[in-house]
Amino acid sequence: MKVPVLLTACVAFTMCLSAYTSASDKVDFSGKFVPEREKHASDKIDSTLEIAQTQDAIEITRAELGKKTFSRCPLNGPSEGDYTSPGGMSGKCKGQLKGKYIILDSTVPIRPKPWRENAPPLTVHTKEKWQLSADAKTLTIKSDVEFPNFPSDISAAVAGTTSGTRKYKRTSP
Repeated sequence: MKVPVLLTACVAFTMCLSAYTSASDKVDFSGKFVPEREKHASDKIDSTLEIAQTQDAIEITRAELGKKTFSRCPLNGPSEGDYTSPGGMSGKCKGQLKGKYIILDSTVPIRPKPWRENAPPLTVHTKEKWQLSADAKTLTIKSDVEFPNFPSDISAAVAGTTSGTRKYKRTSP
């Protein structure tokens, strides 16, 4: 009779320990950030990134040069949320928590001018990998941008200038 009770207690303890460990591994990206740059007397903060993270989604408000955009990307599910590119174009996004990272995947249809009315829109696909520093004061966002249905010569030329890494400093928790 004592073995099943001991076995049940061990199983319960292991389940609690694994739940605690996975909960403590999650990183909260919520806060306000500004781009990292060299300090100059003439530098003004012209850009901010405000993030609100819940268990189900990440909400991103970007302010650049006086223009605000808002995106809400569901996390770890098949559904997509509404995304607005920094340039103000609408699309769809979803996110995925992977350990201490968030992977954001967005797709924006565009119609360059001049464009034939009956032609299908072109697509900009962006994948971002977000990582906080160990002290949670620096956010690094690595972006990979693809243009899947652009002509290959244009896609290759543009992709190299749009992908990259940006760092942001936390200004508030």
